[in-house]
Amino acid sequence: MSAILAEPVAAEFDVVEKLSRIPPFHDLPTAVLELLRDQSERRHYDAGQTVFSLGQYDGGEFVVVLNGGLRVSVADPVGGGMMIEDVLPQGVFGLEIAIAEPDQALFQTISVTAEEQTDLIVIDAAEFSSLAAGRPSLMRNIASYLAENLVAKRFGAMATQIADEQRIYATLLECVERDVLTGIWRIEKMPKHREIADRAKVDETVAAGAVASLIQDGVAERDYPGLIIKDISRLNTLAR
Repeated sequence: MSAILAEPVAAEFDVVEKLSRIPPFHDLPTAVLELLRDQSERRHYDAGQTVFSLGQYDGGEFVVVLNGGLRVSVADPVGGGMMIEDVLPQGVFGLEIAIAEPDQALFQTISVTAEEQTDLIVIDAAEFSSLAAGRPSLMRNIASYLAENLVAKRFGAMATQIADEQRIYATLLECVERDVLTGIWRIEKMPKHREIADRAKVDETVAAGAVASLIQDGVAERDYPGLIIKDISRLNTLAR
């Protein structure tokens, strides 16, 4: 594995032009981009190479991905899980950390690796914050960029939740039968939440919440050990 190439951004490497393509820095005055260039360093990583090992990242810099890609892993010290996020070309890692200055404990949970041959522009966080404080155009760009990311993640999560719930309702529909005497739609014996989750390929808590929503919204009614479906049309709609 080759060593990291770390060098000041050379004149022949047009960092001003490169940064002008990146969303947080679109349409900024050339003078502001030149100040960013002066605070920058170019680094290269081979595929699989560690950019920041677990606990190494301290928020002192943020990075712009020129090409290649990064994989950011954030460990959950309580649940033991791991959140993974890929940063693609023209993506930025650590900008919100540079601005917000979060709890230092967060840094102990982050590790970053290069997914392939990757070139970065690395910008000093403290110098950047000082620059941004005196440049309204830069602060507006940052605020807009962070807000757009927040909206995308929030509504992306909502879309994922809706898709998960649809699979749960489709799974429940497979269990529904109509009583030939009363005409009532029912699940004779309700599967456990774990079983529903496994069949729908979702988390058990999502399955439990979806079933509870059906009951709360009047679509279903508990009838131990089963479930009465009071509005089969609504359940069919939810499952599509």
